[in-house]
Amino acid sequence: MKQNFQLHYFYGENENVIRTQEWCTLIAKLLLTVIQKIADTKKAFSVVASLVRIHLISMLDMCQLLKSTNREFMGKQHPPDKQLALPF
Repeated sequence: MKQNFQLHYFYGENENVIRTQEWCTLIAKLLLTVIQKIADTKKAFSVVASLVRIHLISMLDMCQLLKSTNREFMGKQHPPDKQLALPF
C-alpha cells in the first residue's frame, strides 16, 4: 500500500484515524483493481494507479485509456455533448 498510494505517514496518532486512512487506501486499491479487470489490461497496477491519478478530473473513458497501447488516445477530442461550456 505504501508503494502505490504514497502512504508515507498517518494524518493522526489516534487509532481511529489510522484505521480510517487504511480503509480508505484499501477501498481505493479495490476500485483500481476493478477498473483494471474491467479494462482487461496487462498494465501493472502502479501504471493503472498513475493514469487514474493523472486523469482523475478529466472526462476520459478510463477503460479505453487503459486498453490503448500507445498515446493515440490522448489526441482524441471529447464528444461535444460531454464537454463543459464556460459562460462568458
